[in-house]
Amino acid sequence: MSAPGRSGFGALLQLAVAVVAGRLTRPRRFDPGRTVCRWAQSRLVRGGEESIAIRIGRRDFLVMGPGEGSREILDGSPAAHGLRPGELKREAMGFLAPRALTIAHGEDWARLRALHDQVLAFQGDHALAQTFLECVRDAFHAPVRSTREVREAMGRAMQGIVLGERSGRNPELPADVHALFGAVQSPLRRKLLGWRYRKRRETLYATLAARWAGATADDPSLLGLASRFMPPSPSLRDREELLEQIPHWMFTFTGSGTDLLSRTLSMITSRPAIHARVREELADTGSLDRAEAIRGLRFVPACLLETGRLFPPVTRTLHRGDPREGFGTFDTEIVHYFPLLHRDEALGSSVHDFRPDRWLGSAPDPPALASLLFLRGPRACPGRELILFVCCVALARQLGDLELRVRRTCLSHDPLPVTFPESEARFQAERTS
Repeated sequence: MSAPGRSGFGALLQLAVAVVAGRLTRPRRFDPGRTVCRWAQSRLVRGGEESIAIRIGRRDFLVMGPGEGSREILDGSPAAHGLRPGELKREAMGFLAPRALTIAHGEDWARLRALHDQVLAFQGDHALAQTFLECVRDAFHAPVRSTREVREAMGRAMQGIVLGERSGRNPELPADVHALFGAVQSPLRRKLLGWRYRKRRETLYATLAARWAGATADDPSLLGLASRFMPPSPSLRDREELLEQIPHWMFTFTGSGTDLLSRTLSMITSRPAIHARVREELADTGSLDRAEAIRGLRFVPACLLETGRLFPPVTRTLHRGDPREGFGTFDTEIVHYFPLLHRDEALGSSVHDFRPDRWLGSAPDPPALASLLFLRGPRACPGRELILFVCCVALARQLGDLELRVRRTCLSHDPLPVTFPESEARFQAERTS
């Protein structure tokens, strides 16, 4: 990898001024993602480099642009090759689950990845597909009118799929999970209100331990599936390590899954031609209450993938530098900001456009190939097919059975902003007659 271009205090000040000016002059239309991308792209092009070195206080950061260096990092396996998770990421996730797969490395990662692959795999005719479908349809029984209502419905579906219906539903559990991940993502919250979140963490793990104690291998849930792959007499360490994987499964529903679903619903319903095509596919599919019908959809999942390419629910990841691999120092935080890679205009003129068809051909186009929505290679999300299935069921329920519509928004035309405009895209959906 070539040496990074270095940006000092002046460059950071330039970015800060652009952000502040944008918020003051265009408070409703300001696109912080585009501002960050333009700042980074200008420095990468000017220096002819593929990364930018920044120092903030005593910590060094290496912001990666599109290029071979990024691919080397993201395509490496945490089991044997590739860089370790960044220290900031480990500190954040360690607050909730210090043995989570997302911050594991080496043998620990290989062992935990095998468990995740076994439990979350959702290829082909999954034995629990119909059970999971019924959980989602029941959770989305009424029209949703906001991202908050989508999150509430996903929380209901999450409890049935992850923990199982036999255990009953705890209405506070999804909110607790979402709040805890809010603390994971906010150093300020952890520092100022850590004591409050620690109490919630204790409550969450007490709930999970109780559910685990009552789980059996025939329970139609992820927890039941996990029990099949545990030793016959798991040690305390085995049990605690398993429990620390579950919060991330849960947050996929109420966090990134909710964002992906609500944004896709907004994108589809704000574009009449796309909406009509989705409705046509759902009508032609037949009974939407059967798992095999959902698995036969093509355009609906393409809309999900395209929305996630444009507006990835997870926007960044961090790794720890390794000078032996040519990446800064051992203390360097290597930053990948996914919009910078997804919206690289070198990929073509349609990079800012909503084009679900790019996912349907035998050979996806460059913007689709560059997408890091579910990562790729050894780091690919083990629950990708499951969460896509859940989102497809929810979209089919809302757009097919309940016939949701929404007013036109700024999402109605291309090119699209880099940052998803939450304030303008809060759809007000209603059932048609």
